[in-house]
Amino acid sequence: MIEQLRLLVRLQAVDKILFELEEERKAIPARLAELSLEAERLERELTQAKAELEEVTRRRRELEEANETIRTRLRRAENRLMSAKTQREYRAAKAEIEEGKDALKSNDDTLLELMERQEELEGQTSRLEEQHQAVSQQASEERERLTNRATEVEREIQRLTRKREDLCREVDRRLLQQYDFIRQRRQGIAVAPVIGGTCQICHMQLPPQQFNELQRLDKVMSCSSCGRLIYWAEAEAFADL
Repeated sequence: MIEQLRLLVRLQAVDKILFELEEERKAIPARLAELSLEAERLERELTQAKAELEEVTRRRRELEEANETIRTRLRRAENRLMSAKTQREYRAAKAEIEEGKDALKSNDDTLLELMERQEELEGQTSRLEEQHQAVSQQASEERERLTNRATEVEREIQRLTRKREDLCREVDRRLLQQYDFIRQRRQGIAVAPVIGGTCQICHMQLPPQQFNELQRLDKVMSCSSCGRLIYWAEAEAFADL
């Protein structure tokens, strides 16, 4: 019976590692997706910033060209004002000059806003490009690491699965069925060590009589509290496990 208990302890150790590896394998695709999401978010922000920068630059260029046209008209109007021979010509030139100056002032105010916004967008675009490059590089390295890790995990799962199959062949069939039944209902832990009369999984003290029986190592027993299979971990028979 001691050998059967030793086999169960070894089986439990394998199953614990297998469970952790399975959880890690399931988490890898989600982590890869997260890496892509961050890079995609920065790329969208960068695209939007570049589009706005392009639009602001275009509007600024158009206003600067419009101002140049207005200044040309102003110079002509000033020349007409200087050479006006009638009051009508004088008033017309004067009105055109005032209208041109008002238009220049309005355009200059807008140009100032556009220049400030262009400067902000250029800084924002530069920062986003740096962030996107850094995140993309980090994502690429992390993706490679996770891909390699996924291969290692899969290989280790296959190795431990074979080891588990070998152990299962040595365990009494009915005992194995009991083990698997408990494992499925107890978060993957079917075998619990007992130290100092206490179950190390549920942390409940065994009744004295039960603990005395457990120390004989002549039968498989269950924890009276959590129902898991238990073994006396302080026994010399389990010292090497």
